[in-house]
Amino acid sequence: MAHQTDDPGHGPEQRPGAVALDDPEPRPLTESAARELFAERAPLGLVRVFSASVPLVLDGETVEDEERMHADLAGPLHLTPLGSGDGVVLAGFTDRAAMLAEARRATADGSPREGVDGARDSFERVCTSNPDSLPDRVCFFEDAGEQGDVKCLGAGLGYPNLSRVHRGFLSTQNWNDVISSLSWCRFDVSLFDAFDWQGNEFFARKGCTTPDLNRFGWGDRAASIANWGN
Repeated sequence: MAHQTDDPGHGPEQRPGAVALDDPEPRPLTESAARELFAERAPLGLVRVFSASVPLVLDGETVEDEERMHADLAGPLHLTPLGSGDGVVLAGFTDRAAMLAEARRATADGSPREGVDGARDSFERVCTSNPDSLPDRVCFFEDAGEQGDVKCLGAGLGYPNLSRVHRGFLSTQNWNDVISSLSWCRFDVSLFDAFDWQGNEFFARKGCTTPDLNRFGWGDRAASIANWGN
């Protein structure tokens, strides 16, 4: 689903000598708030089209025609990478509970210190079996490979509107439709392609790093984000 930004350009206009603007505070996300967020999501009738370079599986069935899939959908998808290496797929679910259950069954591989350099070099998604050893914060990057501008988000917090979160020199740009990679995180992380945690959801399971969202059709796409830790 296409969405509107508060500013049709890159952000608030700055005059020479102007002071950089402060970011809005991220919003707390309690456990009950997370449940309520998905409890009564009305179908949107149209979702933002995306195209992944890895196989797409919808509710357990391989998608052969993504254009038809988008035309037939009545509401947003909940998407998460499953597998690793050449076997990675983007798994889509019409039911979020089913997505979470499948993500929980996924087997982690590697460890933070052993896998991180290779992941950054190859842009491969890597997970660890010990997420409790990772930082509470997750960092989002402008470019693949954890490069470019960076914005970090603490546990149990989220930004409902990235067009209001400033970016770049003198904060003249914003973070809407910019994120292309994210760091390791101790907790589950979600990116949404509409404001207010609506639209399609990309779910990054705790203990994983995602150095290239473009691979999953999610580069320059996020409009709101959440770090579900508490």
